[in-house]
Amino acid sequence: MEKQPYTSMKNKILLLIILIFIIVIMFLKDMLINFWCLNTDKNYFIPKESSIFTFKSTQMNNGSGDWWLYGEDNKFYYGLNIENENPTYFKLEKGKETQNFDRFNYHSWNVK
Repeated sequence: MEKQPYTSMKNKILLLIILIFIIVIMFLKDMLINFWCLNTDKNYFIPKESSIFTFKSTQMNNGSGDWWLYGEDNKFYYGLNIENENPTYFKLEKGKETQNFDRFNYHSWNVK
């Protein structure tokens, strides 16, 4: 029995929709994660130099809180200093890495 053209076209359209959905999710993944974390955890924040669309957390806290320890966007690396009562963050402009740069250790960034 030969496939009818309508069914074949319907399958192609469905496949195209699925492909577009996957591509959109890939591009919006970080934004969706940021949106979720901002709305579910009071300790999560986006650095003022970045945005919900461009910030990507690269290392999250291992404990019960859902805040980032290290992150990046198109322009900067970010490291969260949680050693004091009021956490602060460091940033390093991409392209200004030092010889011993470790993106998961802000002490190696030579920033103050």
